[in-house]
Amino acid sequence: MLLSIALLSTAIARAEAPMSKWLVAQVAKNLGKTQAEIRESVTEKNCNGMIAAMEGCHYVKLVAREIRMNAQYGRLEKRLAEAKDREKLAKTQRAWIAFRYATCEYESRSHEGGRLYGMEESGCNSSMTEERIKTLRDYADCEGDDC
Repeated sequence: MLLSIALLSTAIARAEAPMSKWLVAQVAKNLGKTQAEIRESVTEKNCNGMIAAMEGCHYVKLVAREIRMNAQYGRLEKRLAEAKDREKLAKTQRAWIAFRYATCEYESRSHEGGRLYGMEESGCNSSMTEERIKTLRDYADCEGDDC
C-alpha cells in the first residue's frame, strides 16, 4: 500500500507544473506561511518522503488547487450578466463542494483513523478540484449562444 502511494505521488509530482509565483504567494497568505515554506513543502523530497511531509505537500497542493478553482469561478462569474445566472452558479458551486466532500469522505473511509487517511482524503479532494477547475474554465471560455 505504501509503495503504491509513493509511486502515485512520484508520478503526480512529475506530471505537475511548478506553482507560479502568484500562486505560491496566495497559498502562503492563505496558510499564514512564508513563500519559502510553501516552496519547500512541495519539493519532490517532501512530496515523496515521510508520510507527515507527504501529507503537508498534498495539503498545500490542495489549497493551491482551491485558489485556482476560486479564480476560475470568479472569472466565470464576471462573464454572467444576469443576477439569476450568478445565483445559479453559486448554488451549483455550493452543491459541488458538498458533493466533493461527501465523495472523498466515502472514498477514504477504509483509511479512517489510520495514518494514510489525510493523504487519501486530500488526494481525492485535489483530483476532484482539478476536474472542477477544468469545468469552470470551459464554462468561462465558452463562446457560443448556448453558454
